Amino acid sequence: MVTGELPSIAPDASMRECVVLLAERRGTVAVVDGGGVVVGVFTAGDLTRLMERRPDFLDTRVGEVMTRTPKLARPDEMAGAVVLRMEQKGIMAMPVVDGAGVLVGIVHLHDLLRAGAA
Repeated sequence: MVTGELPSIAPDASMRECVVLLAERRGTVAVVDGGGVVVGVFTAGDLTRLMERRPDFLDTRVGEVMTRTPKLARPDEMAGAVVLRMEQKGIMAMPVVDGAGVLVGIVHLHDLLRAGAA
């Protein structure tokens, strides 16, 4: 699990800000409210689909286009179970949240597989 400076952004942030985070942070950004609770995610794939639909996408607010029901992992969850869920849903990265839904990390499928979690 990646911790520390996590790729997160507020729902009212512009897509311009989000694109920078996507480029810097392996293609997945957690969308969090003022208390750090995950309220959505935005991925590089979401960006590609948005660009196809809206030529003016850079002025779009992240909250308008984020996935509002993201798949989430818990810190105490078995890595193998997370890998299975990620593979079944076609997810490359997943936010990790505590019991209150606050972002505490992000797991990447490749990191889990490299660590032998499959």
